[in-house]
Amino acid sequence: MASNSNASSGSVSRSRTSGTPQMVCYHNELAPLRVVGHPGPNIGKRFYGCPHWPRTCGFFQWLDECNDIRDLQYQLLEKECIISELQHENDILKAEVGNLKKKLSQKQDVVDELSIECTERSLLMDEMFAKRRITYVLLFSWVFFAVCFWLKA
Repeated sequence: MASNSNASSGSVSRSRTSGTPQMVCYHNELAPLRVVGHPGPNIGKRFYGCPHWPRTCGFFQWLDECNDIRDLQYQLLEKECIISELQHENDILKAEVGNLKKKLSQKQDVVDELSIECTERSLLMDEMFAKRRITYVLLFSWVFFAVCFWLKA
């Protein structure tokens, strides 16, 4: 345990009572600051470990590596905040797209109705023009017949 120096993702906060940071293990509990007591090159070195040792969650962090970890955790927190903001903005945009699609559908329905109405009016106008042409043809044919009859008489 004393030679393990893996980077962890436990959260860090500054203690108000001392200058050493407080670490939180993967159980989301404060990890106590401990000292290596086994003989070897790390004897006396301070580290954070899971408070449930030996049934540990695997959290381990040397005290002198905390600054690097804190910087990385701060960067990770910033990125998570940005992701959260972007997800919120994405949700807003998705709702706006849904509203716009709904409005587009409504406008398309109006356009379809107007198209049908224009077609009906066009057919009515064609019918009126056809009746008017027939009336003019009949009128001119009667005038022609009357002129021909008058000239023969």
